[in-house]
Amino acid sequence: MIDYHLHTYLCCHARGTLEEYVQCARQNGLREVGFADHFPLGLMDFTPKTQVTMEASELDGYMQMVRQTAQAAEGIAVKTGVEVDYIPGKTDLAKSQLELYPFDYVMGSIHFMDDWDFTHPYYSGEFEDCSLEEVYARYFSLVRDACYSGLFDIIGHIDVVKKFGYRLEKKLVMPFYEEIAGLLHKKDICLEVNTAGLDAPVNELYPSQEMLNICARHGVRMVLGSDAHSPEQVGRHFSRAMDALREAGVKEITCFEGRKGYSVPLEGV
Repeated sequence: MIDYHLHTYLCCHARGTLEEYVQCARQNGLREVGFADHFPLGLMDFTPKTQVTMEASELDGYMQMVRQTAQAAEGIAVKTGVEVDYIPGKTDLAKSQLELYPFDYVMGSIHFMDDWDFTHPYYSGEFEDCSLEEVYARYFSLVRDACYSGLFDIIGHIDVVKKFGYRLEKKLVMPFYEEIAGLLHKKDICLEVNTAGLDAPVNELYPSQEMLNICARHGVRMVLGSDAHSPEQVGRHFSRAMDALREAGVKEITCFEGRKGYSVPLEGV
């Protein structure tokens, strides 16, 4: 199996050494992993209320750490990725920064609506004061814009807006799924099947089975990620993810090197 969403202690909300992540990956029978820690928001001129990414001054060190970990790893491939927040109005700035580094893949994600970090437990109560229809419309508008930005190879935890169990009824959310699935296919952007949602209040994969089925029908490419913030989370719930992919009729997943994707058979993972 392949896990493309591992964090490091640099993001200030994860723990463990990179070597410990790789050791756990090896113990769990993974053949390939990718570190995708949070790209410095400071490099996009954005300051969150709570620090959730590495500092700009730490990015070169992050690249070096992953490179050294890859060189020392035995029996397992280690790729260099990064998770980048889509911030409206910052596309050109993000692009100029990303071009400076030899990433294997760039994963886009949405954590902020304006200055609200809606994925942070400390700020989850703000859902109570919002129209859920408006929140979902705003969220998927940002996902749409992220797809059009040209920045990303992968979109991570694509329906994370449901993380705390605030769910829009199916008849209202399905049109968003159809639109985004079509856009992912059109722009040749991979969907991350992220297992962290099974340990969140929503207790469901990102994406939901319904969205996964729709994306599979549209021919969207897929990657696997645990969103591990500690070594023991590497590859978590991957048997559930594999079952979901099989149910959706997915036959292949995508690996990356030098920002070029290539397919491998799902059953060979």
